Amino acid sequence: MNPFSLVTRPVQDLLQALVMPFRALFVIGLTGTINYMTYSGVWWFKWVALGMGIAVIASLGRALKSALLLALVAWVGWKIYQRYGKASRERFDAWVQRASPKAAEVVAALRQPA
Repeated sequence: MNPFSLVTRPVQDLLQALVMPFRALFVIGLTGTINYMTYSGVWWFKWVALGMGIAVIASLGRALKSALLLALVAWVGWKIYQRYGKASRERFDAWVQRASPKAAEVVAALRQPA
């Protein structure tokens, strides 16, 4: 199992939600063309379309779940920052300065606007 899957899975879910409708259109078009060229009285590609539709809906559901989870994490982070923000940041900066002055330079460089 990938140890980073907890971090990368939401990104993969969102990417799949964007790609899956196009993949479904390609597969349905291909099977529809094959069914048209080999028509024997039964339009069987409609079952492929049904299955791909279910796959697209499932993909959108996973993406929605990931987006809601990311929104919840962002909201909780914002609330924590509102409650402990400035004082906690000042304590952290003071601790970094005492512990390792070079690390304080790195933290200061990361906080500079680009």
